[in-house]
Amino acid sequence: MLIRHPLLVALTLLAVPTGVLSRKGGGGDIDSDSSSSSPGGSGGSSDYDDSSDSSGSDDTYTPSTPSSVSCTDTHRLNLEDMQPDHYDKYNREPRRGHASAYSEYDGVFFKGEASFTYTIEPVPNKTTEMLSSSKVECPAGERTMRMLGAAWVAARAPEPAGLSNPITIGFKAWESNIRLADIDYSYSVCDKVDVVRLSTTVDWIENDEDEAKAMDAVELNITQAAGNSDMVEFDGVYDLKSWADSERDDGRPERYDNPGLSDQLIILPEGLCSDGNKLGEIITVWPTGTYFSGSMTNDTLELSMSGSTVTGFKERNRRTPDTKVNVTFEITFTGRLDAANSTQVVLTGASNDDASLFSFERATGGASAMTMSFHCVLLCFLVGFGLMVV
Repeated sequence: MLIRHPLLVALTLLAVPTGVLSRKGGGGDIDSDSSSSSPGGSGGSSDYDDSSDSSGSDDTYTPSTPSSVSCTDTHRLNLEDMQPDHYDKYNREPRRGHASAYSEYDGVFFKGEASFTYTIEPVPNKTTEMLSSSKVECPAGERTMRMLGAAWVAARAPEPAGLSNPITIGFKAWESNIRLADIDYSYSVCDKVDVVRLSTTVDWIENDEDEAKAMDAVELNITQAAGNSDMVEFDGVYDLKSWADSERDDGRPERYDNPGLSDQLIILPEGLCSDGNKLGEIITVWPTGTYFSGSMTNDTLELSMSGSTVTGFKERNRRTPDTKVNVTFEITFTGRLDAANSTQVVLTGASNDDASLFSFERATGGASAMTMSFHCVLLCFLVGFGLMVV
């Protein structure tokens, strides 16, 4: 009898689920097996700010920079940084001290593979025309970079006013040779590996005292997919001209010289081009005119971005500060719903009204319900079996 009771307790404990549905946990519809691959991704570092939180990490990493500092990194994919700041008061702030708090603006997450196809052509200038030694050389022809990516889609937040898109899409991708099944441990907050960051709605603060302002960087044309009542298609053009042309009363007009935001970037790794010495990263904000399109069902998301821009290098060589290149690019993403990290589900259905083509509801069934049901059945079986043995 004394032996059987501990056995019953042990069997019961084994039946208790190790995790429940959470918005920021790991895994999802994509099978993840982090033990089968060395964690970490590849990609060039950059100067953009990434305040990602790697809570719970016990790995300490020292980036290979001139002023090396200790950085804590689990290489776990962070999904917290794809939302514009004006969503904070609707989904982040209510969770402070209440991790299980739910918001109708939580949105849904997708994870998948991405591809970055590009060509780089040097742009002649007075320096390169006069000095053959200053000629910039870049790889000829079209090149393709394989990436992993994540996306977030949510209903439009009530504030700020003036936004027209019924949804907001946030997207990021990073160069990686890690298989898709291991995407949850393919990231690095220390190396800042993002090659691409984009949000269809962006926000900014013009002065420290100002409230966050927002605008639709891509005004989405949303339609029902022909022949598929469960799919919605959308497209639009990236354009921040209204922000660039806004009143400049803060005494810092240089902030408006390029109509883009510093956290909306395309980055190509250093060393692709040379003028006798390797040149730095090619960094550009999203150029006005970038064509953005995609499609979405309740469990899939496809995105495409294409355009062309003239841009420069992250400064490494003061001899050629005006060196420019023309970059033509096409970026694609194919993702599947990450149910384990989403507290909502998105329903896409036929309608004549754009706003009603998307409906976000609380995730009450699906993977979480099936998981809990399975554990409940297993628990009941083991408890019953234990009582029979006793």
